[in-house]
Amino acid sequence: MRDKLFFTVIFILISVHAFAQTVITGKLLDENQKPIANVSVSYKKIGSAALLGFSKSDAGGAFKLTIKVTDVDSVQMDFNHLSYSKRSVHVVNASANYAYILKGEVRKIKEVKVADVPVYNRKDTINYNVASFTGKQDRVIADIIKKLPGIEMRGGQILYQGEPIQQYRVNGLDMMGGRYGLINQNLPADAVLKVQILENHQPIKMLDKLVFSNRATLNLQLKKFTTTGTGKIGLGATPALWDANITPMSFAKTFQTLNSFQTNNIGDDVSHQLKPFYSGTGYFSARSSFSDGPTYLSIRDVATPGFDQKKWLDNQIFLVSSNMIQKLKCGLEVKGNFSYFHDNRKRQGTTTTQYFTNKEVIQNQEVVDNSYGVDELNIGVMVEKNESNVYFRNSTNYRKQWNNSVGNILFNEDTPIHQDKKFSDEAFLNSFSLGRFIGKQLVNMTSTIEWHSTPQRLSVNPGQFESLINDGKPYDRMGQIVRFKSFNFENGLSLSRKIKRWTFSPSVHLNYNSSKLNSHIEIQDQEDVRKLDTGYFNDMNSAQMQLRMALQIGKEVRKFRYSFNLPFSQYYYNVKQQGVQRLKNEFRSSWNPSASMTYLLNSKNSLSTNLSGGRNFGGLGNFYNGYIISQYRSIQKYDARLLKDENLNTGINYEYKNTLKANFANLGYNVRMSWRDYMFSTALDSLGRSTTGINNRDAESLSQGIRGGLSKLFISIKTVAKMNGNLSWSTSDYLLNEQLVKQHVNSQSLTFELINSSSSMISGDYRVSMGRTHNRLADGLSNELLYNHHFFNLVFVPHDRHLITLSNSLYGNNVKAQKSQYFMDATYRFRLTRWRTDLELTASNILNNRNYLQQFSSDYELIQSYFELRPRQFLIAMRFKI
Repeated sequence: MRDKLFFTVIFILISVHAFAQTVITGKLLDENQKPIANVSVSYKKIGSAALLGFSKSDAGGAFKLTIKVTDVDSVQMDFNHLSYSKRSVHVVNASANYAYILKGEVRKIKEVKVADVPVYNRKDTINYNVASFTGKQDRVIADIIKKLPGIEMRGGQILYQGEPIQQYRVNGLDMMGGRYGLINQNLPADAVLKVQILENHQPIKMLDKLVFSNRATLNLQLKKFTTTGTGKIGLGATPALWDANITPMSFAKTFQTLNSFQTNNIGDDVSHQLKPFYSGTGYFSARSSFSDGPTYLSIRDVATPGFDQKKWLDNQIFLVSSNMIQKLKCGLEVKGNFSYFHDNRKRQGTTTTQYFTNKEVIQNQEVVDNSYGVDELNIGVMVEKNESNVYFRNSTNYRKQWNNSVGNILFNEDTPIHQDKKFSDEAFLNSFSLGRFIGKQLVNMTSTIEWHSTPQRLSVNPGQFESLINDGKPYDRMGQIVRFKSFNFENGLSLSRKIKRWTFSPSVHLNYNSSKLNSHIEIQDQEDVRKLDTGYFNDMNSAQMQLRMALQIGKEVRKFRYSFNLPFSQYYYNVKQQGVQRLKNEFRSSWNPSASMTYLLNSKNSLSTNLSGGRNFGGLGNFYNGYIISQYRSIQKYDARLLKDENLNTGINYEYKNTLKANFANLGYNVRMSWRDYMFSTALDSLGRSTTGINNRDAESLSQGIRGGLSKLFISIKTVAKMNGNLSWSTSDYLLNEQLVKQHVNSQSLTFELINSSSSMISGDYRVSMGRTHNRLADGLSNELLYNHHFFNLVFVPHDRHLITLSNSLYGNNVKAQKSQYFMDATYRFRLTRWRTDLELTASNILNNRNYLQQFSSDYELIQSYFELRPRQFLIAMRFKI
């Protein structure tokens, strides 16, 4: 009875409300009594600014407006049309029919200049107006990008909301394929109109509506199709200095090219501009980047300071690079690249190392004087067609690296040691991918062939490890020779189909790898040269085959995006060592599922989480049972067996962006747990020399981390503020001198930056970076490392043609023997407007700091590194725009 009464009351209230509504109808006419269509008709309370309802007139000029307010006697109706004068009338809040006449009048819309807005959003594209962030001191586009809110640059790599970008384009074309440093450091900033971030960008057009992407692409929109570039010629002292850079580039609608010649000895490692930060183009492309050839050998080095490379790098580099892309009418893009660089480097310093064992603390000192000759050649050609109905890509690359290094060490102030290392890695890579629709079914095939040859040699004088390799007797020289070759053949077939909101992508891959490792140790005493036998040489042939089957599932529904990956792998191994079959037809299987979910709360906020885990097998890279001397004080061998790793990873991430106010934020937490069925076991002798092997004991590790970032543009004072922080904790097991030790490490870091350009005469930026690392070592010993680095740059522009920059940096740590070091650099720039040329006088390290001491730790080491810096130097240069 109560239920019936309740529903009756509700029905009556709804009916009363319905009958209480007022319906006003009418007709709108012009001065010639002709009906007016598409007039906006709205109403509100008299004296109020809030609209309460609206409608539009139809082709006959008729309109109908439902008035839902009941607490007023009259309302105001407004009529709006661009071709007629605005009209407002007051009418009684009662159903009625009216006719109104509107007077003709063309109304102009106030012009809105988008270019005046520093940051704005269009669908999934964030646009940064370059002019809003450009200062008098800025010359290349990298100077602008590092200022932009939401974007960071770390060592040349560009990140958006804490994640690396997936592509770097200019006018929609990706000429460099990941090696975007050449463009970033040489494209004049005044040639760029906008920097664009394409969020959730799917670079493969066939997958645009099939597979969701959570990655971002950066695109530079130029002011016009143009030929431009930068040039610099500089000479200086002390010592004799040079710096030359000629980098012309051309950007047409379908053709782009960039050529660069650079050489200097001022500490600028321009080879970093050739570093690839990504490869491939996404979801189903074949691998198109080289795997690294194994480096078994090295010379003892001194740890380099963790700050501006130009303050300490002693080098002489020569670099040449040529790159082009041509888009043909048929839709094909043809890319070609060539690069070569040669670098001579010198490095001097002193390293003091403490080794913490279960019985004692071993300490030694090494005075290091090293020189390096580094060469690298890269040649590549790629053909790509990326359209909505077909995807085709084939890239062919050749690379060769040479490294000839010489090292001289004074060990514990009384023992000179000479090292000589020769290393080369020659590699060939071809990758192919083809995607086509067969009906509604997307079919993709991939294939990759890679070949490596990596010979290397290390010679040490006098010989080391006497007790292990020469019956305890001193000898003149030891030599380690290693020859490594490998061949990889990877093939894949995948299908993709969308069923309603679900996307299913099953795939199968068959991968084959074979490698050959030959090594031996030779010792020389006076004129007698002897090659060591059993236990000191390797003759290993290995073959590995992987059958990988996977099912990827994706779904987009409302504000949720789901992704699942279910891969299963079957491995097959064969290994022969010293003519003995160590592994014969061994089978292993692994299962590595992963899942992720993204929730779009609204246009400003998103939340994502991920989960992955599984089992992996490997160890063939360390799969040799004959000793290899990797360094003058390190030797190792490993048992012939497969190594098993199991892991579990999960994380959660939050992102916020408000492009209208140029506010960006991100926050993430991740945890990783891993379990191994082996441990690396290290034995130290009384001189700190190590012998490493594998112990069949289980080990585990746990690591957790929190990272976050904030950035904001204060438009009124033309200031960008950025803050990034990290917290991490980890525990891991290791074996030292047969003692099991659990290491605990926790670290925190924070970076804060302010960039101000509110005045045309004075601008500047300030950045502080600070951190702490606490490491618990063996037997309760611990170590704490603290650092705080400050950077303050001021730019004075007393006249349009004159510019003065003062760069200040302060480096501090908690090493007792090292006081905080203050560096000052200065630049005076005079602008020759007629020739678009700058004359620059630069003074570096004005206070002439000569060395730097830093401290860091590892599993069982505490290392203090005393490093020689570059002296005070002066450079006069002519910088011009091509």
